Amino acid sequence: MKNEQSYYSLLAESCRNVVDRVYSEMLIHKVDSITTKDLSHMPIVYRWWFEENSVVMHVLKEQSKKYKDLAELMKQVASREIDGKTYYALYFGKSNNGYHRFRQHSKGNVHISTIRHTLYGLCIDSKYDKSKEQQITDILKDCYFEWRAFDENEGKLVECIESICIMSGKYPLNVDGNPALGDQWREYVMDKRKLK
Repeated sequence: MKNEQSYYSLLAESCRNVVDRVYSEMLIHKVDSITTKDLSHMPIVYRWWFEENSVVMHVLKEQSKKYKDLAELMKQVASREIDGKTYYALYFGKSNNGYHRFRQHSKGNVHISTIRHTLYGLCIDSKYDKSKEQQITDILKDCYFEWRAFDENEGKLVECIESICIMSGKYPLNVDGNPALGDQWREYVMDKRKLK
C-alpha cells in the first residue's frame, strides 16, 4: 500500500511539473485550417475556443440568466483576443492520438465525441437527428483549437495532466471531474446530453 501511495505521489508530481508548462507551450489554429502537418498523431491535451458571438456563447449567456452558478463560472472563463475578436476557452480534453481525436471532434458524430454530444444537446435538440450533425460541424469550424503534443514519455501522463487542468480551470462544457461546475448547471448539461 505504501509503495502504491509513493507511485501516485510521484505521478502527481510529474503531472504538476508538466502542467506548469502546458499552457505556455500550446499551439493554436483556426479549426478549418488544421492539417496533419500541424497536428501530430502523438498524445495531446487541448482546448476549444469559441467566439463571443457564436451560438454556443449565446446559449451560455441565456442559460446564465437562469443558472447563477453558470453566471459565476462564465466570469472566470479564460478569454483571449484573436484577429480582433474575443474567444473563450469552454472545453478541455486529452487524447492519445491528437489528429485522430481532432477529426472525431471536428467532423465526427455525437456518438464518438463528447464535445459534439454536449453541443448537440445544448444548441440543437434533445432528439438526435443525424442530418443535424452538420450544424455542430459548422459551429466547431468557426472555433480555434489549441493543443500541446507530448513525446512518448510525457504522453503517458495525458490523463493526469487533463485532470489537473480541468480541476484548476474554468471550463463550462466539461462535466466529468470538473469542480468548477455548480450542481444546477451540471444537472442541466447532463440532462441535455440525454439525447433521445
